[in-house]
Amino acid sequence: MFGHFATQPSVERKLFDMFAPGVGYVSVEKSDGEQGIGSCFHIGENVFVTARHVVEGVKIRTIATTDVGIKWSAQGATVTHPGGEASRIDGPYFHPDERYDLAVLRVTGMHPPQIPLFPCLEDPFDNRLLMKAVIVMGFPPIPGSKKPTLVCARGEISATFVNYFDNQQIYIVSTLARGGFSGGPAITEPNHSLGVITRSFGNESIPAELGFMALVGPLPILEMLDANKMMPGYLRNELWNPYIKSKSH
Repeated sequence: MFGHFATQPSVERKLFDMFAPGVGYVSVEKSDGEQGIGSCFHIGENVFVTARHVVEGVKIRTIATTDVGIKWSAQGATVTHPGGEASRIDGPYFHPDERYDLAVLRVTGMHPPQIPLFPCLEDPFDNRLLMKAVIVMGFPPIPGSKKPTLVCARGEISATFVNYFDNQQIYIVSTLARGGFSGGPAITEPNHSLGVITRSFGNESIPAELGFMALVGPLPILEMLDANKMMPGYLRNELWNPYIKSKSH
């Protein structure tokens, strides 16, 4: 048990302590031997989602989490979920629309918390999530760090639009885009991820850090999970089945 060094943590800190061990790094090796890193997060039943460009056409070397979970109470804080490394990786599998920057894996050997998806599958007026506060978590490389380090940052949903290239709803997050955040979650109160961080939106000739951080919401993630028969039961019962039923009327 920890002492009372922070008996009143911020909302953002509580979210971090709750879900940090549910966010993993994906260490990969390209065909030319170059190594890279991206992020992924656990949505339940050993299913992790990430960005397609993180895992497509590469060898996945390691998937692991680095931070412990912390549960706060009036008496202080106790450790919940530990960090750990995958013993088996099944996948990746992709969204049936290859233009979508989404992938899913089944990863065993770890015991991460479940990060539920936010129950907003459609946004008819493109404004439901505007200005919503989030914390972004992922593993952008830090020069001088000896090992992958989980980075978190506050942000908010600054804009949303339908992407011209694939007719997909995209949310822009105010946080600075960095390579390595791809595949990570943007988490909001009370305990949900708004979706998956994908490619930085910017001109191809400029670094990712000069573009916009882009987020893909829950609906295409659920489509991918359903197509690959990898949807956790709670998501099917709470989000997917009611959505399909509403569309059939």
